[in-house]
Amino acid sequence: MSSAASSSDEDLPKSEQVVAEFRRALGDPEHRSTQSLVGRLLDLLRSNLTQWNLEDEARGAAADDAAVAGAKRAIDELNAGRHQIVEEIDTAVDRAITQTASAPLATESPAMAFDRLSVLVIRIHHTEEDADRHAARLPVLHRQLADLQHAIDGLLDDVREGTRRFVPYQSLKLYGD
Repeated sequence: MSSAASSSDEDLPKSEQVVAEFRRALGDPEHRSTQSLVGRLLDLLRSNLTQWNLEDEARGAAADDAAVAGAKRAIDELNAGRHQIVEEIDTAVDRAITQTASAPLATESPAMAFDRLSVLVIRIHHTEEDADRHAARLPVLHRQLADLQHAIDGLLDDVREGTRRFVPYQSLKLYGD
């Protein structure tokens, strides 16, 4: 750990721990974490899982126009909440690691990468549940997961070392305002 890291940096979980927590929560919807950052990451997962399920319902053969419109409105509401969670996660990471202002800027914030990670873990979970039909997809998905975990850990390591920085995400999208 470089001298740029603050003491709360120790509270930042490695992506492997985050994936384990995501998988645990997918198996046990009541699963919670005592760590505040991991708790917010689990909130992000739950939001994305709810959105996933709403999108499945809207795509269903039995979904009429009213059901699709209702799902769209619910998804917009979820997205507004998800953006708030992403902002809170980035704020927590920004507080945990002292960034080097002169370091090159990363193209994605840690929370946005964790958002993608949660969706990928959900995709793997659903693919594993239907492995009889989609087993051939699993090796690709697991490789994507390993790559994304490596990228997230690398981003956080680079920020700690002062070789990259990120701008905490701020959503400026309007949902019905």
